[in-house]
Amino acid sequence: MPIISHVGRRSIRVRLFIAAMYLLLILGAISMVYPLLLMLAVSVTSSTDSHKLTPLPRYLYDDDALWPKYLESKYGSVTQAEKTLFRSIGNWPRIEPPVIDQALRERAEQFIAFRASAPWPREWYGLGQTGDGNDTAGHPPNGRAWKATIYDRYDGDTGAYSQELGIPFKSWTQVKPPLPPLEARRFNFPDEIRYQVLDELKKEAAPADRMVVNLDAVYWHGYLRRKWARVEAYNEAHGTTHERYDEVLLSRRPPAAGTARDDWEDFVRFELNLAYIRLDASVEQAYRDLLAERYGNRIEQLNEKWGTAHADFADIRLPQGIPGGAQSHLDYAAFVKDRSRCPLDAMSIYGPRQGFEGFLAERGDGPVTPALLPLETVDFIDFAERKSAWRWEFMTRNYKVVLNFIMLHGNGVRNTVIYCTLMILVTLTINPLAAYALSRYKPPSTYKILLFCMCTMAFPPEVTMIPSFLLLKRFPALGFAVALVVGIGVAWALARLLPKVPEVVRGIGAGVVALGVGFYLLPRLVGSQTAYVSLLNTFWALILPAAANGFGIFLLKGFFDSLPRELYEAAEVDGGGEWTKFWTITMSLSKPILAVLALQAFTAAYSEFMMALVIIPDERMWTLMVWLFQLQNQVPPYVINASLVIAAIPTFLIFLFCQNVIMRGIIVPVEK
Repeated sequence: MPIISHVGRRSIRVRLFIAAMYLLLILGAISMVYPLLLMLAVSVTSSTDSHKLTPLPRYLYDDDALWPKYLESKYGSVTQAEKTLFRSIGNWPRIEPPVIDQALRERAEQFIAFRASAPWPREWYGLGQTGDGNDTAGHPPNGRAWKATIYDRYDGDTGAYSQELGIPFKSWTQVKPPLPPLEARRFNFPDEIRYQVLDELKKEAAPADRMVVNLDAVYWHGYLRRKWARVEAYNEAHGTTHERYDEVLLSRRPPAAGTARDDWEDFVRFELNLAYIRLDASVEQAYRDLLAERYGNRIEQLNEKWGTAHADFADIRLPQGIPGGAQSHLDYAAFVKDRSRCPLDAMSIYGPRQGFEGFLAERGDGPVTPALLPLETVDFIDFAERKSAWRWEFMTRNYKVVLNFIMLHGNGVRNTVIYCTLMILVTLTINPLAAYALSRYKPPSTYKILLFCMCTMAFPPEVTMIPSFLLLKRFPALGFAVALVVGIGVAWALARLLPKVPEVVRGIGAGVVALGVGFYLLPRLVGSQTAYVSLLNTFWALILPAAANGFGIFLLKGFFDSLPRELYEAAEVDGGGEWTKFWTITMSLSKPILAVLALQAFTAAYSEFMMALVIIPDERMWTLMVWLFQLQNQVPPYVINASLVIAAIPTFLIFLFCQNVIMRGIIVPVEK
């Protein structure tokens, strides 16, 4: 019979009351689902939009929000983007899509054709989509490819890679792609494995992934802006009328006179990478004279330093670009800095813009000088061609990071599967046996035993962590075995010899004798080295502390008591043994409560990380939660949320599996 009758439902007040209850339930459901949606949303964000807490990330439906994420992914840092795009950015969320007119689009299409016309020199561009080295830009595709290549080259051995570089890496999480400052004088394109792999990926990467070295932007970002923060200050110092800094370009040749010539000389002679500097042939003899002076006219000494085989200083040619060796690089840099031997008018620069101007001149697409590189427009065109692919990349990137970390570190998945399986098996073996004995035989001390078991729940796990560690470190395995045998033997003997003595007294006496023999007498007879063993770094250390659960025994005992006694009597009449009654009747009818215990055992074992971290020092035995805990100490919040989502999936699947069994235990008795 319903609580509210059909007649009562016709009342307006009753209907309003029912509507209010439904509204309250809907609000309650929303309050539960909304935080989950926020966690899912944050797990697919990056530093650009992780601060915007919305159930649905804006970039999934708004191209204006997707654009800054693309730039962040390609350039990694705001500094790198400013040095390429030739404008101030500030921070990623402030970026808006560029306004592109017809002339700018045509120039961008010309640059795209230039980009695809011939292989570029390696100093003209860096590899985009590799991150910024600090994980704040996430883990873009080329960064993942670089790490996978390095991992395969060294067969997953971090120590071998560390020894090769001379940098102590503790794990692959610390290994990140290098960020070569191609425009800086100090960078001499070292022949290291990390740069070799980066160059290999650069050659194979899509043209859209190139980070063009924009010398005009580098000149502004690294030199002009440091001296004159605003273009008004630059105009005042130089007597010019520029409206924006992107009108101030680094000319191929030094300006004729004035402050601009001094700026050009300071930047090119002392700061710009030698790879972009070209010298006239007229200074070649001066270069040889400098080398002869530095090496005391001894060509063999130069050959030893350079690793060459020149017969005379006259054989040495003036390099165009960066020399090969480290010492020759230093000598050439010293020549470029020497104003007396290397006059300013003999110097020029050649970079991507100069190459682009030459390309336009060959095609006849003038005017060709100066041709400001339309890099932001080119980036936007590249972005517009693959918007759907980039949305999918950003949705899955953080999850790929977590999965790669799990697969590259230890045996976390295997250990977790083994640990959870053993924990479920032990829980569904020991607890039912203990509860069955208390339920079937009803010893006088049943409730005292239950009270003792329940009292263990009064102590939080943190209190028992250190005692458990000390016990497992020196575990009296042999003593337990001897004490068990002696205790059973003494209890049986006392029951035969003194049947009138209360059971509690006999049990206490047997326990005292067993403890004395197993834990006092035995170590003195065989020695502590034999009596005690260390269970650390074993699955036993994880399983034994939680093998018997007081609440589980109490729960099972109550459920077993509710089973009809007639079933056991019928089994006895049919000649069924105790094992048959336990397995066929008790366990078969207790599947719902066993499913509850299995779910609790899995949840406790799967989510355990602190105890596992304490008693399992060996990384090879760490479980999944320990590795995820380590990951969360090294990554941004959005990757942490992705790890939480991945960690929740097995628990959710196990719950779905156990739900039907649990519901049958609730619904079927009600239906009967």
